[in-house]
Amino acid sequence: MNFTISQVASDVAASVTPPGAEAVLSGVAVDSRRARPGDLFVALAGDRADGHDFASGAAAAGARALLGRRRPVGVPADFPVLEVADPADALLRFAAAMKRRAGFRLAAVAGSVGKTTTKEFAAAILSRRFAVEKTPGNQNSAVGFPMSVVNLPRTPEWMVGEMGMSTLGEVSRLSRAFEPDVATVVRIAVEHLEFLGSLDAVAQANGEILEGLKPDGVFVANGEDSRIAALAKRHPGKTLWFGFNPGADVTAEDVQPGQSETRFRLKTSSAAVEITLPLPGLHQVDNFLAASAVAIAAGATAEDCASAAPALGPAPHRGELSRHVSGAILYDDAYNASPPSMRAALDTLKLLSGRRKIAVLGDMLELGPEDRWWHRETGRYAVGRADRLVCVGPRGRVIAEGAMAAGFPPSEVESVENPEEAASLLGPLLAEGDTVLFKASRGVGLDRAVALLTETGGGRREAGGDKR
Repeated sequence: MNFTISQVASDVAASVTPPGAEAVLSGVAVDSRRARPGDLFVALAGDRADGHDFASGAAAAGARALLGRRRPVGVPADFPVLEVADPADALLRFAAAMKRRAGFRLAAVAGSVGKTTTKEFAAAILSRRFAVEKTPGNQNSAVGFPMSVVNLPRTPEWMVGEMGMSTLGEVSRLSRAFEPDVATVVRIAVEHLEFLGSLDAVAQANGEILEGLKPDGVFVANGEDSRIAALAKRHPGKTLWFGFNPGADVTAEDVQPGQSETRFRLKTSSAAVEITLPLPGLHQVDNFLAASAVAIAAGATAEDCASAAPALGPAPHRGELSRHVSGAILYDDAYNASPPSMRAALDTLKLLSGRRKIAVLGDMLELGPEDRWWHRETGRYAVGRADRLVCVGPRGRVIAEGAMAAGFPPSEVESVENPEEAASLLGPLLAEGDTVLFKASRGVGLDRAVALLTETGGGRREAGGDKR
């Protein structure tokens, strides 16, 4: 969606130099290495770098203007600069104004686990009936979300957007700015306790999505989560409930989990349809129920959900399947990890085919003072779900301790320092009949181990992996 310098200046009360400078812009960038011709480069100051220092590089890449606190040294005298006190806040306000002018509707997704997959599934279902866009990847922050809005390739009828947080106030800011028509909190679980301190605070932070939800909008609520049920009482409008509870508005019956797919009946207040979800794991059924409820709240039907299901695949590093040259199956769920998502991944590992199940588990970050306890519990949970453990990082060693204390054979437990060591250890050991799970917090970078095993081992995408 194109816009002009004068529109930005008006929306954020920027001072423009040279005075009267005008240009048509086609997007925004905050990284000079990713600036494209026609972009507005937003110069943000971070802990390690200041975007103003890279403005000349953005201009050389074709950016047509800069939004920042000052005119940087090194940019041409005739290069348009929009000066504001807070470029990040200005980006947020401009994106919100752009959404209001465009007039499209927003379905916003928050929660502790499953946000990205729910967003992807909901967008795919809604696309059966509407022109739909979505936040790409995990662009869910105070910078990423407004960037996603400004960089939309077209004006959609609906946008499905993920709103993330690590502390109080972040979801509130996004929700108030972008005013969703449909909003959901998919689940409250252990996350960011280092900053939030308790599950009640996690619920409070995610529940801020209600602050901008339109009064006549729909809150899509997990009927099996008591904290989300409490949040629902705050919304004056309609609430649509999802979950395995038979009384939910959107539920699943006759669930038949399999090694490569899950079959069940999706039941709503007006229809019941058979679903074939080409993904293993009951947590994916949870994600699909949440996505279906979001899509139905936005105007989709149960039949739309059924027709979209067979083409769904996992988001990158969120349950992708590939095959090592040895024939071993690699189950890449390495994008991020928390205690509940670790348990779900181990449960899925147990479902998958294979004579020997290997779990490569790494640190879970930001768990606060009970960090060691959560890691030991993860180790205990691995007993009976994996035959061998490879534990990565300092907290991974605590997972190993918990597993062995619960009866996991010490001879089948290895601890390594980093993903590269894990790949080196596994490479010579893998064989046909092995299935290997990779799971850790994003900061561990455990997907590097998967890449090393597939690149050096000639791995290939498995049929049940990402189809998009």
